[in-house]
Amino acid sequence: MQINQITSQIIQDATQLNLLDSIKFSSLGLADSKHSSEILTFIESEKYIQVINNNTCIKGVFCSQEISELKQFRDDILLIIVDDPKWYFFSLVDFQGKKIKREKTFIHKNTYISPSATIAEYGVHIGSNCTIEPNVVIMEGVFIEENVTIRAGTVIGCNGFEFKDTSRGRISVCHDGIVQIKNNVEIGGNCFIGKGFSYRPTILGQWTKLDALVHYAHGSQCGEYCLIAAQAMIAGNVTIGNHVWIGPSASISNRIILGDKCFVTLGSVVTKHVKENETVTGNFAIPHNTFIKTLKKNLNA
Repeated sequence: MQINQITSQIIQDATQLNLLDSIKFSSLGLADSKHSSEILTFIESEKYIQVINNNTCIKGVFCSQEISELKQFRDDILLIIVDDPKWYFFSLVDFQGKKIKREKTFIHKNTYISPSATIAEYGVHIGSNCTIEPNVVIMEGVFIEENVTIRAGTVIGCNGFEFKDTSRGRISVCHDGIVQIKNNVEIGGNCFIGKGFSYRPTILGQWTKLDALVHYAHGSQCGEYCLIAAQAMIAGNVTIGNHVWIGPSASISNRIILGDKCFVTLGSVVTKHVKENETVTGNFAIPHNTFIKTLKKNLNA
């Protein structure tokens, strides 16, 4: 189980910050997180104050003395003034991740596991009628529903690329969350599916299919019936709707939103949100018809 509450004692244990008053939060989260009712977050720039004020789930913020003196936060938000808010927040995330105690792994009797696959002893749940092929590695914090196929060589549940540079050095942040793989998902060979955080799990929606060599980073979430082709790179915290196509070797930057039924053509580099039913092309990706018109204009110039 994860640490369900963030208390003064846990903050002290993780960061050596001795708070004079007793405080308690339900969880950690980012400025836009809404997974629980009493979230502790952090802020480094005043441009995010309004985001925090609009999120009624945020009840505590690590912030600098300079930002606290602006006096622009909601009255019900507790400000914890520190010299490096990012260091304190991610030190807590790292501490929480290393303290998780997970339940014994469960594998349904009707599921096939290759003898050469490696499944963590704790923190894995695999439902019925699944197939786990040779040399698959499934680490702690992975929850797989029914009728899921995972092809040879895939790694699921590893810590993702989360390094934070702070005034006290670089933190390699232990991931404190999970991966959720819904019914009827198929994951191709040699893919990577990163573990999420407590405030944003990694999710593959039902009937979604991944080709080989897909990188699917921590906290990325997709809906139903998505198709993600070979060598696609989905960066952290991407939100993908339903019935989305992502073409071969496409790259989706972090925190991008792909609307329902959108189409990302092969090799595209997506750095802006994509609307529902929209097709984008190019590096950097733009609407497909605009790309073609521009290409023809340049060819005829």
